[in-house]
Amino acid sequence: MNAWNYPGTCLMEELNMRLNRRSLLKLTSLTAASVCVPGFLPCAFGEDAPNNRPQFGAIGVGDRGREDTRLHKAKADLVAMADLDSNRLEAANRILCEGKAAAFSDYRKVLDRQDIDAVCIATPDHWHTKVCLDALAAGKHVFCEKPLTLTQKESQVLRAKAQECSKQTFAVGTQRRMEKNFARAVNMVRQGLLGKIHHVTVSISKSFNATPAPPIDQRFKLLPVPEGFDWETWQGQAPVFPYRENRGHLRFRYWYEYAGGRVADWGAHYLDTTLWALDLDRPGVGIITVDPSDCLHPLPMKDGYPTEHDYYNTAYEFDMKATLSNGTLLDFETRRNDGILFEGEKGRIFINCARITGKPIEEEWDKDCFGPDQMSALFKGKPVTDHITNFYSCIREGGLPTSDVYSHLQTMAACHVFNIAARLGRCLTWDPVSETFPNDAQANSFLEREQRKGYEVY
Repeated sequence: MNAWNYPGTCLMEELNMRLNRRSLLKLTSLTAASVCVPGFLPCAFGEDAPNNRPQFGAIGVGDRGREDTRLHKAKADLVAMADLDSNRLEAANRILCEGKAAAFSDYRKVLDRQDIDAVCIATPDHWHTKVCLDALAAGKHVFCEKPLTLTQKESQVLRAKAQECSKQTFAVGTQRRMEKNFARAVNMVRQGLLGKIHHVTVSISKSFNATPAPPIDQRFKLLPVPEGFDWETWQGQAPVFPYRENRGHLRFRYWYEYAGGRVADWGAHYLDTTLWALDLDRPGVGIITVDPSDCLHPLPMKDGYPTEHDYYNTAYEFDMKATLSNGTLLDFETRRNDGILFEGEKGRIFINCARITGKPIEEEWDKDCFGPDQMSALFKGKPVTDHITNFYSCIREGGLPTSDVYSHLQTMAACHVFNIAARLGRCLTWDPVSETFPNDAQANSFLEREQRKGYEVY
C-alpha cells in the first residue's frame, strides 16, 4: 500500500486474527534473538502478528474518539474504553467491538488495567492534559488528540512529565505532519529551495458561528442534562455552568472555558506546519509579537473574559499579525483561502489539505531533494507512513514520533499567545525563552488559571 494513501477505513480489521497474545505464549516461544521493547512483546512473524499486537484503551469515544479508535484497531487490540456519556460509550462499544470491550465511566479504571500498553485519548480539550499526565504516570504509551493543552502552565507541566517518562511513546494527533503535500512543503522550505522565508500567511476557515451573538431570546437555553451524561465531571477543571445546548458535545471548542476556538483547533495543524518548516518548533524560539487589533468575538469582552455566558465566546473572525524570532512575518487570519502561503526570496508555494501549488511545484524544484534520505530526516528516522503506524513503530523501536509532544507544545505556545492577545485586544510581546510576557502582569495572568477544587490538573 502506498504510504501516502493510507485509507480512512481500517481494511485490516477483517483480517486480524482474534488470538490473545498472552495465550499464544502457552503454545510457542520467541527466539532468543528477539529484542523486547518495554510495553509489549517483540515481533516473531511481522508487526501485525497476533503475539506482537499491543493492547490499548480508548478514553473519550465521541465522534473523533470513535474514528481514532477505529484507526488504532488496525495496529492494536482494543480491550477497554471510557466515556462520561453512557449512551456514547454503549454505542462505541457496540460499533467498534460488538460490545466486548470493558466499559467504564471513569477513565482511571482503564489506566489501572495492567494488560493495557497504550491509550488513545480523545476527550474534550480541557481534559487532555490531566488524562495524559495520569496515563504517563500509569506507565502507558500515549496517543492524544490535539490541541494538548489549555494554558502554557499545562504545557510546562506536561513537558516535564513527558521528559520524566521518556521511555514511553507520546504522540499527538496532528496527522497533517504525515500527509504528502504538507511534508513536501516543509521539506522545500527546510532545504532552502524558496530562499529565506520573509512572510507566511496562515489562513483557516471562519467558525460556523461567524457572526455576533444573536439577541438574548435566540441564544442557547437552559436545558436538563441529558440522561446518561455526567455533566458535573465533564466540566472538570472549568468553572461550573448550568447545562446549555452546545456547551457540551461537539461545540465545546468554541468556549474559552474548555478550549481555544479556531485558533487552537486549526492552529494546531497549520501553525504547527509553519513552525516545523521554519525550524521553530523547538524551545526558546517561535512567536515574539502579536497584533490582534483585527479580531472579532461574538460576545463583549472585558479584561479578557466574556461578559455574558449564554453563547459561544471564542474569536470567530480575525487577521492577526505576528513576528517570529527568525524575523519572518506571520499573518494568522480567517478571510482568505484555507491553507498556508510561504513566501521566500526565490519563490512561493501554497499548501492546504487538498493541494500544493506554485511555480516551485510546477517546475519541480525539489525533484533532487525529495528522496528517502531527506524524508527519513524529516520523519525522525522512521519510514514515511501514516500517524497511527508511526506511533506503534515508535513503541516497538523507540525514538520520537513525527508528531511528538515537544514540538507540539511549541505550537501550543503560539496558539496560547494568539488567544491571549485576542482576548485582551491589544499587542503583546512574548519571550519564548522564559515563556512569559515581559513586564505584563495582566497577560501573564492568562498563562494558567484557577482550577476547580477536586478537578485540579496539577
